[in-house]
Amino acid sequence: MENNKIAISIEQQFGEVIDIILQHKSHASKAVNEALLLTAWQVGGYVSAKLKSEEWGNKVVSQLSEHIRSQHPDIKGYSKRSIYNMVMFYDEYSSETFIATIRKYLNTEFVQMPSAQIAASRSIQEASVIVQPKTAQIVQPEIGQMPKILELTTLSNHIEILCRCKSNEERIFYILYANKEHLSYKEMQRCISNQTYTALLGSKDNMSKGLLETYPNAPVLFKDTLFVDFLDLPKKHSEARLRNGLVEHMKQFILELGKDFIFMDQEYRLNIGASTIQG
Repeated sequence: MENNKIAISIEQQFGEVIDIILQHKSHASKAVNEALLLTAWQVGGYVSAKLKSEEWGNKVVSQLSEHIRSQHPDIKGYSKRSIYNMVMFYDEYSSETFIATIRKYLNTEFVQMPSAQIAASRSIQEASVIVQPKTAQIVQPEIGQMPKILELTTLSNHIEILCRCKSNEERIFYILYANKEHLSYKEMQRCISNQTYTALLGSKDNMSKGLLETYPNAPVLFKDTLFVDFLDLPKKHSEARLRNGLVEHMKQFILELGKDFIFMDQEYRLNIGASTIQG
């Protein structure tokens, strides 16, 4: 009995060590993601300024990509297409309309630039002062601040959102949704293809009459019903057909509910008094 208690205690201690490892691993992943986003933001902003001033053209961007590939083969991810994606990343998210939309729906903390960006910007500015002549410093393009909300998901997810979502409200929704559900790139693609935004937030028809009467000017909210369009059920269907569809497509269903949902079993017997029911 005493040995079992000791074994359980040791397992608990081992679990605490694992928690520490996972916590720092998570912090490291966030730091890496933030660094990648800031790099894309800075590169995108620099190239965007060159293109807008007509100092650079499409040919120069191709030359830049080839120069990086040939001179620094260890640096990956800077094809011509990737560089233009970074320009889009900067242009769209630095726009006044996007910033205004963030301020409208979210707290001001999501607009403020990350602390790491402050340090990075200072380092870049200090390096420029040291190694560049004054004439070069004058023409150095000014790069705007990256909104903190962009830290909530990966660069690949951002590019997918930017390419496929047109409104700023929809883009903000998918950024927040990707963060909440820890969506991978493939999962993000599927959610956009399934029009999750429209299904969950697209209309006030999802709100109850009482809520609309009490708060007539309220923004669109999440609807109460589950988003199960992947089952391909007809508009009118039986509960049994819904249940069978969910059992057959449980993986997709878990993704729709969120990853905190756990499926116990296909059948669960519940005893109530002298009766037994199955659920």
